[in-house]
Amino acid sequence: MTQHSKKKFSIRDMMTIAAMMVICFIIMMIMSGLTLPFPLVNLYGSAGIDGFICAVFFLVAANRVNKHGLLFAWAAVYGLIQGVMGYMFLFPYFLALGAVAELAMVGKDSYRNPLRTRIGWTINCAGNFIGCAVPLWWAWDSYAAMALESGFTNDTLTMQMEMVTSPALMFLGVGITAVLAYLGTLFGQRLLRKHFQKAGIV
Repeated sequence: MTQHSKKKFSIRDMMTIAAMMVICFIIMMIMSGLTLPFPLVNLYGSAGIDGFICAVFFLVAANRVNKHGLLFAWAAVYGLIQGVMGYMFLFPYFLALGAVAELAMVGKDSYRNPLRTRIGWTINCAGNFIGCAVPLWWAWDSYAAMALESGFTNDTLTMQMEMVTSPALMFLGVGITAVLAYLGTLFGQRLLRKHFQKAGIV
């Protein structure tokens, strides 16, 4: 591990992470609204689409910060957002997810290693998909009431319940998410080399 990666997050690091996460959160909200009329895409593809697009912004943060704890912080903030939205029981889940993703990044300069960032980001996004199912397992009635208020239909809720109660369908969703997230890092790394590095962003 380099001396740089041993340091704690600086104010500049936290601002970089916060900026990239805000962009990703906005993208997630937009994609959620766009896919809501298409239940299959919303249920099985939205987490993967988010992972594909947001990979670019994660990689910007990873290359600029290059310090261990980034994925843990990323997952923890996402869990905190879920808690504010009424799912505080998800916060420990996302802390655990962040710890697992961070384990994939152990080693020297791993946040600037293309393969390692692909693995870490893929774990994070696959975990996000599973995390979306936790409220249904934990508190279906309250989740259903909130989902209906946000624009879900009864048919979509039925499909969602079928998904989270079927190991095969959950595996399918995790697989789609992981593939899209991994492809997103490939695209993002190419974009970074072609544009961001020339512009001095990373």
